[in-house]
Amino acid sequence: MGIPHFGPSLDDDDVAAPFWEGIDDGRLVLPRCSNCGRWQWYPDDAGADCPDGTIVWQEVARTGTVHTATRVERAFLPGGQADVPYSVAFIELDGVDGVRLVANLDDEAGIAIGDRVQASFVDVGDRHHLVFVPAA
Repeated sequence: MGIPHFGPSLDDDDVAAPFWEGIDDGRLVLPRCSNCGRWQWYPDDAGADCPDGTIVWQEVARTGTVHTATRVERAFLPGGQADVPYSVAFIELDGVDGVRLVANLDDEAGIAIGDRVQASFVDVGDRHHLVFVPAA
């Protein structure tokens, strides 16, 4: 299974740290507004959508549906030639309205648009990496 070998960006490490910590713990957590409950992906320094709201990180379902997908044949990052090919998809997570999470797919599973998938966490170097596999 092809998986790109990269960790979280140092530029957004503080903002997205809870997401990456969740991945390292085998959990999927996303931010939402404490006032209106709207999911806010990707998180940013501006905070919640509502004026008096705060960002609350909440564990979400590890299942969803493939909205769209592509197979990456060319390395985009320096030193990434050994990582290709790999597949990337937008996943519509169950119960997380308005969010399409970009994640890797298990290349060998023959996953297609519209298929049901579930999160899996695989070791890549010294980190866990989120990969979606066919739902059980």
